[in-house]
Amino acid sequence: MEPAPPRTTEAIVAFLVPPACREHVVGDLHERYTTRGQYIAEAVCTIPLVVASRIRRTTDPQVLLMEAFALYISFLGVAWKLDGTSFLYEQWGYVRLAIPAAVALATLKLEDAYANPGKRSPLTPILQSTFSFSIVCLFEAALLAIDPRWAVPLRIMLYGGAIGIVLVSTLRMLFPPVDSRPRNAT
Repeated sequence: MEPAPPRTTEAIVAFLVPPACREHVVGDLHERYTTRGQYIAEAVCTIPLVVASRIRRTTDPQVLLMEAFALYISFLGVAWKLDGTSFLYEQWGYVRLAIPAAVALATLKLEDAYANPGKRSPLTPILQSTFSFSIVCLFEAALLAIDPRWAVPLRIMLYGGAIGIVLVSTLRMLFPPVDSRPRNAT
């Protein structure tokens, strides 16, 4: 009888691999299994590369830039409207506004990488945007606890997040991730 990885370890690895390539990656790791340590080491080396590959495949650079711009502008516009230029001219004011936009963008790209390929619900862009801003709120709460100088004020977070959800959801409805767009037979 050939050795096989423990079921719990294999289940954890399968959970961490994006669904679009789960069967292939977990199958390859299963075939190469010799010891538990070797299996875990290969999984630790392989999974980040697979996730990066999925991000690369599902990301359109032009849409990525539009989403990044929309996210940053949503926080910048709210900061300018609510606090005038006082917040923006504080030390690192513009950089502090880029932090929630970057976290939201990273969350959206990970959501795209881990999304099941195929048909998506019309509500998916709204749910993804809302989830990404909930992660941003958690990140900002952690940042507030660690170093309050880098956190964005709460009302800028809430209003900027609401505007960001609307803008990013609209962009994602107009330009779905690359993996779910119809393709030509070339």
